[in-house]
Amino acid sequence: MAKMLYLLENTIQEYRQDSSMPGGWISRFYTQFSFANELGFVHTEFNQKIEFSENGNLMIRSFDSGRVLPDYNDSYETSAFLIAFSKYQINNPYRSNTVKVNFFTLVLKVIQYLNEKYNRPGIHREDITFIIAWGDNDYIALAEYIYKFREKFGYKASEETIYEYAMNLIDENTTNELRPATNDFIKKKKKHYKFDKLTGETRDEVVRKLRMTRLVALRGAGRFIDIDSMNKDKVDYILKCYFENKDFNMMNSKKYLDYMGEIDNNLIYSSEIIETKFMSTVKQKALYEWSEKSWDFLYEELIKSSKGSSTNNLVLKEIQAPARFEFLVSIVLQKALKKAEIRPNYIVDDEGIPYSTAGGQKEGSVGADIDIFENNVHALAEPTISYARSFQVEHEIPSIQEHILSTNEIDFKDLENEHINDWFGLFIAPKIVSAVGNRIDIVKQESGAEIFAWEAEDFGNFSKTANSINDYKLTRSYAKGRFMKKDS
Repeated sequence: MAKMLYLLENTIQEYRQDSSMPGGWISRFYTQFSFANELGFVHTEFNQKIEFSENGNLMIRSFDSGRVLPDYNDSYETSAFLIAFSKYQINNPYRSNTVKVNFFTLVLKVIQYLNEKYNRPGIHREDITFIIAWGDNDYIALAEYIYKFREKFGYKASEETIYEYAMNLIDENTTNELRPATNDFIKKKKKHYKFDKLTGETRDEVVRKLRMTRLVALRGAGRFIDIDSMNKDKVDYILKCYFENKDFNMMNSKKYLDYMGEIDNNLIYSSEIIETKFMSTVKQKALYEWSEKSWDFLYEELIKSSKGSSTNNLVLKEIQAPARFEFLVSIVLQKALKKAEIRPNYIVDDEGIPYSTAGGQKEGSVGADIDIFENNVHALAEPTISYARSFQVEHEIPSIQEHILSTNEIDFKDLENEHINDWFGLFIAPKIVSAVGNRIDIVKQESGAEIFAWEAEDFGNFSKTANSINDYKLTRSYAKGRFMKKDS
């Protein structure tokens, strides 16, 4: 605290977010809430308490004082973002512009229109640049523009060409006909509408936010985005209720918070997802197809994911880091274990690509990340990208213990699994902290549950020659419990 006060008192900041705030660190702090204000999660005002909306409280329901609760479930966050994005307009009390666009619903409308009229599998991710540059809610004109552009250039247009045509859409002195912007306009506005933003950073951010809602599936090796058929009912509801642009001119910030922050129960995702036969089928199909990729590719992506490094793969880059690691561990197990049945429990789109990790323990499911069945064995795999000692020792190992014990009890009652008589767990992390070994020993002593810890690199290399899930029942040197050294 002393260092923080010193910093505040002895550094000068003139930055000002808006006229309602004094310049300096106060305004810098306010910027952290600016988009949250727009989405209706909170309302912040100088010298006033931060006020959370109903939807803002929904978003943080699985957290307490910044810490993730043991029964964390991402359905609350996903529902909150879906509600916010469905209502969001670029023209709102926190922005001064004349563009009237309901961005999220505009994207969905364009995809829907192109599918219904031209039977197109969604839109190419490059087409998002045109949507970013579009100035109103006329989805038909926008969809026809995208269609004509692709008729002319196919899918071989350079990013430079896409940028030039998008810039013409931004130019208010021209019509939205299919042509590039003038050199003069590009020269004049290129600092305001940067090439890298329009063709890269902003486009990628849009795809990430669309994926957060579980309404958009990835197709064509990640090059296309489309409406997820499993959530079409929510899409239809959103387009019916939230496509019309509202006039917020007469609405103060409090009324805006009430409107944006009101929970729409039709957009709530259940915390208990019942896996349908279709979901199970697409999940297994994706696993099989990805397991056909080379060991070199899978190992490289596994290590990148465990370290939180970026990837150039268009599909993997759109999967949140924890779910990506879980997905890749499942693929590696699928490739290695030809006689085993791998059942990951992450939430997927209609292509079998994960939106998010498996949920917590709930009725009818123990909450394990990955179930593996092979002959008389029912093993559980629990991947994490956390390096933290407290998380691995105090959260993950006890959770795995509980999952093994619950699985054992359920299998004993299930006549279809009466042949199973061996249960154990695999814990996979970027690095295994030293205290994990001792905690695993305690688990075995107090309950008989066996857990085998693996570091990601070791797991990836070992899997190349593994044939059975039992091959992983090894205590690696880095996962052995530590003991006091004594003179002999």
